[in-house]
Amino acid sequence: TGNESLDRLAKHAMHYGTCLKLVPIFVFMLLAWTYGIFCIMMRPRQDENIDENPFSSLAAVDAMGHVGDNANLYYTSWISQALAMALVYQIISDVVQQRVRSKKERLRRSESNGDVEAMLASLGLDTYRESHAAWYQTLYRLRIRTGMWTATLASTLIILFASASIWREVLIPTALKIDESGKLQHICSTLVDSSLPRTLCARTSFSVVSGSIAAFLSFGAIVMHMLARRDATQLVNKSYDKDGNFIPLKSEFLLSVVLSTLLGLNAVFATAVQGPAATVGNLYYASWVSFLLCLRISLGCLEQLCNIDQEHTPQTKGTGYDPPSVAGSEMTNSTNSNLHESFMSSNNDLLDNERAQRTRKYLILAITSTVCSASAYDAAMSQESELDRAQRYVIVAPSLIAVVCACQFLLCLQKQIYHIVSQMWLGGLISIATFGICMATLVITMHSESSWAVNSIGEIQAANLYYFVWASIFTAGLQMASYLDKFIGLKSEDYTTAIWLAVGKVCFVILGGGYHIWHNISSTCTLEDIRSRTVTFCSRTILAIAVSFTGMIVTSLITCIRVLFSLRCSESMVRPRAHLEMVVSLFLVLLFGVALALITGIGGPGESVGDLFYGSWLAFLISIVLVKTCFQEIRQVDA
Repeated sequence: TGNESLDRLAKHAMHYGTCLKLVPIFVFMLLAWTYGIFCIMMRPRQDENIDENPFSSLAAVDAMGHVGDNANLYYTSWISQALAMALVYQIISDVVQQRVRSKKERLRRSESNGDVEAMLASLGLDTYRESHAAWYQTLYRLRIRTGMWTATLASTLIILFASASIWREVLIPTALKIDESGKLQHICSTLVDSSLPRTLCARTSFSVVSGSIAAFLSFGAIVMHMLARRDATQLVNKSYDKDGNFIPLKSEFLLSVVLSTLLGLNAVFATAVQGPAATVGNLYYASWVSFLLCLRISLGCLEQLCNIDQEHTPQTKGTGYDPPSVAGSEMTNSTNSNLHESFMSSNNDLLDNERAQRTRKYLILAITSTVCSASAYDAAMSQESELDRAQRYVIVAPSLIAVVCACQFLLCLQKQIYHIVSQMWLGGLISIATFGICMATLVITMHSESSWAVNSIGEIQAANLYYFVWASIFTAGLQMASYLDKFIGLKSEDYTTAIWLAVGKVCFVILGGGYHIWHNISSTCTLEDIRSRTVTFCSRTILAIAVSFTGMIVTSLITCIRVLFSLRCSESMVRPRAHLEMVVSLFLVLLFGVALALITGIGGPGESVGDLFYGSWLAFLISIVLVKTCFQEIRQVDA
């Protein structure tokens, strides 16, 4: 009715006005956080002048852009920046949507009043919106890739600013100290006589050049998307080539391939041991994120060009079931044949899904192991002393895993051969052996005295080796679990037990990191440091070990109780168990919250990026998820 239409118009207008008022507030918040990012990230900590306050720039990064003694500030600053950008995007989207809805409501109201021109306008708007939606969702996936290109532009700008900051804060001042005349003509040749790595200047220059080119091309891709959005209707109707694809798609694919190659080379050169992004920092994350985004864009374009991105719904025959007839056996045989075909079809679909997942995991494990071996070899080439047994193992073991997983990946590509690879006596045993080798590599990499990945107090030195060792053990564990679940026949969907186990695993990582630090600093700690009321580095390290040990014991007991209750459980005991888990989960949140503040705060063993930092945050966040899960179980029990 007319009154309902007016009410809708009033609601749209009120919502539109409210959103419009929030736009300048959110934009101001984004600008404020952007200024804060520049102040925190582009003003490095000055370690030369001891008399000055060492935390004048909050110590988020050092002169090389690496994460300093306040990793909490570094990550929370970038997370706040991302949330501010998401809020601005969301509020602007709401403003545009409310404006479109109000316009459409007016057109509908005019149409109901018999206005012919409004009816034609409404018809034209609907036609445009249908072609626009087809362009977005079915033909081009424009909105998703526009966001990816925007993220790529932001990451390439970070590469440019971070590498330029290294030039300004490190390379030029060092060259000026060597060349007292002040006439610097060839900075890289001047820095050969300095204590800096010989290839640092060349690799930083390559990062500046690649960041500039990639930022320019990413901006060009975004402009191309904006033009495509403006001319969506014409492109949908006219711009087909002989293969039925859109011409801009091929240009975007070529552009993404070029950028993937350029940014991939930059990631390899910049994150090497002698590169400017050897450890964790702005340049390290931006290099890998920009490369992965461009790689994902190119894969998306390739899938669309080959028409393999569409959802495939297999047409199974004989899915309907007819009751057998007692008049003769012909109908019964036909029905049994249909049931057999339906069962075989569904079984093949499950097998294909399993083969696709295992194939991806073998490929990922081969890539991560290759990067581990290459990073270890790069570190070995930069070491002057002779390699010990642990260092040789870190080079050889990932190489062996990469070769084996590459062979498994090739075997999984053939459906006939996969039936052999999927057997427990071959693929399962290989996955178990791979997981064992990865676990030994992880322990040696993180806790040996001659480790290249971390130093004596767990701070990351070779970021590629650190992250890709963890990626290898994680992927190998998932691959082994896929074989063991099928072999044992485990089909449990008890996600709460899995979360309890995850807390225990994270506590085990914290225990290993804390013990590694305590093993190296125990000779310098005294009883006065531990007994004193002041919170010292030694006491915080002992706290990390105690908290992780407590978390492992508690989670082990709760997991055992859940397993026993699942085997022999009466309905009267479900409610007390759920309330007990709720109390324990709340206790863990408080315990991990206090430990997080003391361990990752300035002066704690987890103030810099490493196992203790990541483990402390993961334990706290997973315990919060655990509280939510336990609360949902209590609601289900009480219902």
